[in-house]
Amino acid sequence: MSALQPLARLIAALLREDDRRCLLGEDVQSGGMLGLSRAALEHADLSPRLLGSPLTGVAHVAHAGGLALAGLRPIVLLSSATALLEALAAVRELGRWRWRSGQSESRGLPVLFVAPNGPGFGLGGEAAESVEATLAAVPGLELWCAGRTEELCAFLRSAATFEDDAGPRVLLLPRSVIVRDLNVDVDLDAALARAPIAVLREGEHATVFAWGEALTPALVAAQACAAASDEVSATVVDVGQLAPFDDAMEAVLVEHASKTGKIVIAHAGPRRGGLGAELAAMFADRCILRLDAPILRVCGERSTLVAGHEEPSASPSATAIAAAINQVVGY
Repeated sequence: MSALQPLARLIAALLREDDRRCLLGEDVQSGGMLGLSRAALEHADLSPRLLGSPLTGVAHVAHAGGLALAGLRPIVLLSSATALLEALAAVRELGRWRWRSGQSESRGLPVLFVAPNGPGFGLGGEAAESVEATLAAVPGLELWCAGRTEELCAFLRSAATFEDDAGPRVLLLPRSVIVRDLNVDVDLDAALARAPIAVLREGEHATVFAWGEALTPALVAAQACAAASDEVSATVVDVGQLAPFDDAMEAVLVEHASKTGKIVIAHAGPRRGGLGAELAAMFADRCILRLDAPILRVCGERSTLVAGHEEPSASPSATAIAAAINQVVGY
């Protein structure tokens, strides 16, 4: 079963649960590029809340912001996260709405943007770029990134659940993750919740922080290291929320880093200017005296914009992550 099928069913369920929710996208009235609105189209009572949007990213953002100001809770299905870069000025305005409105304004802008991100469709070029570092820098914008196929629905459920005063939110769906087959049943009626940070594997000798398409290779690498040696076991931490990092989240990350004192950070996209650099800087600020080795970052080998390089080179491999784990443990 495709991982997109339960996502489509969950979107229909989210619309039924809250009549303030509506679905936006350039092709949602025909099922959506990924088929995420097909389940909702099967219900006549939900069809009026599937709103076709113009093709430009700015129009998507502006339309969704206006609906949120009117009291609705729009979910915007984008064909690519790069659409948010095209509309970056409009996204910044949504993020700054509370500040611009003054301290007495309690109403937020509960808009959720759902977008494929990074390599995985074989499209190449900017359609395969990982854009989370740019989006994480937008003040007032909350950024989530799913990592494993079996948790896609948990991420969507959590991301679509807003407090009344919440601001805009982006959920990135790594392309290499959503194209995989789902081998487990997903109970959409169960109470799905996703913590911003989750420990997926416990280990004693190193801590790997990963997100998005790098998460599965990180788990494979940790398993391989443990199988090869009893003295190389790694904790794998899924950093599901990439922005903002409040004091509580930083404290949790520092706690996991301090337990082993040896850190590997894995993520797709370029090493320079990526979110791994920001995370490494935070660890240097908060727990440098508790670290026993240099912080290693394992990222994509090449940008997808470089001619002659295949998409997989834009994501870290399990082999590269395993080598980094062994390096910090043996330092």
